[in-house]
Amino acid sequence: MIHSLSRITIRDTKMRNSPVHHNTEWMGKGSLSSVVRRAVIICLAWLGPISFANGLSTDREQPIYVEADSAEADEAHKTVTYKGTVIVTQGSMRINGETVTLYYDENRTLTKAKVKGRPARFQQRPDGSKEKQHAKANRMEYFANRDLIILLGNAHSWQGKRRISADRIEFDTKKSRVRAHGKRTAKSKDSRTDKSSRVRIVVPIKQK
Repeated sequence: MIHSLSRITIRDTKMRNSPVHHNTEWMGKGSLSSVVRRAVIICLAWLGPISFANGLSTDREQPIYVEADSAEADEAHKTVTYKGTVIVTQGSMRINGETVTLYYDENRTLTKAKVKGRPARFQQRPDGSKEKQHAKANRMEYFANRDLIILLGNAHSWQGKRRISADRIEFDTKKSRVRAHGKRTAKSKDSRTDKSSRVRIVVPIKQK
């Protein structure tokens, strides 16, 4: 670990559209400069298990791969920020966004993650299921110590034919609880109730 550097930025240096790749195989390439090598070491050291939901139990044992146009590791604030067309994969889990920021504590343990996109997307296959859990929203936030995932802005989540959409969806993965909230807007002149972005849920009927 290089303690003299508090912030390191990695960007594609050969081709404008060549993404930054973070994985254990990429570290060994001789074409990387010394500074880039140090940045990769810091970024990889901070990358811990980041399974966002009750996905496959083997996902946490899989390596994490990150692709982005640029990456910035900030030791002072204990964050790693990826920008561009960001793709994060770990086992069955896949996250897509324009910006992904990971927050860590002094023990290099992931505490929070933020994903922004148009929209930000997430997918993962739960244990015992052949169908993947999908989600998309303008923003996603994950709080590791609370086992909480929050989808913010035009949020949608679905698995097979089961669907839920709302302005805000909260997943408590520890208690297996979901909360959805509509977005209140201006009052209607023709109604005493507020107009709102309603919560919509689709529950498929079991086939006989």
